[in-house]
Amino acid sequence: MAKFIKIPLTNVAGQPEILVDSSSIVSVIAGNVAGPGLLPATKTRILTNSGVTGYQTLELTHTAALAPATIVGAINDAIKANPGGIISTVASPVNTPQAPAAQSGQQGRIVVTAQAVQVIYTAAAWT
Repeated sequence: MAKFIKIPLTNVAGQPEILVDSSSIVSVIAGNVAGPGLLPATKTRILTNSGVTGYQTLELTHTAALAPATIVGAINDAIKANPGGIISTVASPVNTPQAPAAQSGQQGRIVVTAQAVQVIYTAAAWT
């Protein structure tokens, strides 16, 4: 387990990434459908224990309302990766897969009509 996980942020002026102490992470909570008391599907919460002031929450905002396990899985994979290392980066899961052209028995190069789109983490706020 790396000492910190790094979450790359896009479109956040002056904050291209955020570092979270891996050993302080207690839980990762996936977004769900919007409703009373529920976290929106485009948000994910990381609950940490600072040891001094109790629990803190890091709320990540991302571009995709993916299956909850996808973002949580990317964060958990970053926590497990790079044993003995300093930093492990949270990956950006695929939001929209690439779309190849219709196949009609052709061989060789396959034309892609739409490139894959990755999830973008757009904001991070501690509470």
